[in-house]
Amino acid sequence: MDTMEPNQKDNSFKNEEREVCITVESLWKIFGDKGLDVLKSDLRNEPKENVLEKTGCVMAVRDVSFTVNRGEFFVIMGLSGSGKSTLIRLLLRLIEPTAGGIYVNGDDICRYNSEQLMNFRRYTTSMVFQHFGLLPHRTVLDNVAYGLKIRGIDKKERYDRAYEAIETVGLKGWEQYMPKALSGGMQQRVGIARALANDTEILFMDEPFSGLDPMIRREMQDELIELQDKVHKTILFVTHDLHEALKVGDRIVILRDGKIVQIGYPEDVISSPADDYVREFVQDASPAKVLTAGRIMDQPDALLYEWQGLKAALHILKTAKEEHVFMLGRNRKLLGIVTTKRLKNIIKNTGATLKDALNEEDLKVVSPETTLEDLFPLAAEAEYPIAVVDDERRFLGEIQISSIFENMIQDKGDTNA
Repeated sequence: MDTMEPNQKDNSFKNEEREVCITVESLWKIFGDKGLDVLKSDLRNEPKENVLEKTGCVMAVRDVSFTVNRGEFFVIMGLSGSGKSTLIRLLLRLIEPTAGGIYVNGDDICRYNSEQLMNFRRYTTSMVFQHFGLLPHRTVLDNVAYGLKIRGIDKKERYDRAYEAIETVGLKGWEQYMPKALSGGMQQRVGIARALANDTEILFMDEPFSGLDPMIRREMQDELIELQDKVHKTILFVTHDLHEALKVGDRIVILRDGKIVQIGYPEDVISSPADDYVREFVQDASPAKVLTAGRIMDQPDALLYEWQGLKAALHILKTAKEEHVFMLGRNRKLLGIVTTKRLKNIIKNTGATLKDALNEEDLKVVSPETTLEDLFPLAAEAEYPIAVVDDERRFLGEIQISSIFENMIQDKGDTNA
């Protein structure tokens, strides 16, 4: 019987060529009257405490460079004072950079005049705030439609779009309520709905769930992942919570004292921390929660294809010294698994084909994003290797049961170290 994990985060962008949406080049922000002087001196390389003591300037963002792909869920994380919220405000030009470039769809927004900047904030980006940012004297419907009203969209169209966004975030029926009647999680949904109604390409989210109770926070994370699978926005998400970053992020950039110390996929951050700071950051995070099927799968020594004959298939199995082999159809679509025993039983039957040797009942199938933690229970009941397939059931690789147990044992060893 097939097994496919529902509601898993789609990280298929890893295997695709993605168009770059945002490029940040050598971005600096030094607060203080002598910021430019600091930038032009050797002080630029000193610890922020030394810079503050010697000049009174605060080194907030230090030589930051990265790119964000279109449709990517990009997480900016770090402890308090790391510069993550300052970075978001720089990207929106709510504060001006001391030096560096910010390019959105190829345009240098640092060169925008006031009118271009206003249009950029209205039509290209939306912001979801930590403390919801709702207008307390307006209904849910009017809060969600407010950005469209500012744009000058007529009442019918903005309300139609607001109703649609409200339904998307699961608040249908709450349109006429005031924000004070809503729970914290519901108020944050209103903030997300407002951003969706604006239908901008980029969403900036500055610690949007940090003020929520833990259980509600987890629910909101799940809902945001599901929502992103539908809307495919470019999201820059700020958090100080590693577990949140590992859960929602396609890629993560970790800041310390305004400087990037590591950038990579969640499993890379966990399995290969860049330095002691990151290592300490992730020490309590289990690789089993982020190590994926795509990372531990292997390519089998042999495969069968539906158009091959029975004797040819038996020869392939014997040559590979395998008792079972996956069988594929056109475009590498996984059809099932064939065993030597079953093949020998039907090879004498006149008119039998390779498809008659298929065993689909005991087949376990997962996506490349399935975590090691979710693979473990499958391994306990799997008779054959577990197949890894994409959304169109194209075969990507196999996972030997022994590999799952080996990785779980290693994870336990790392935890107890």
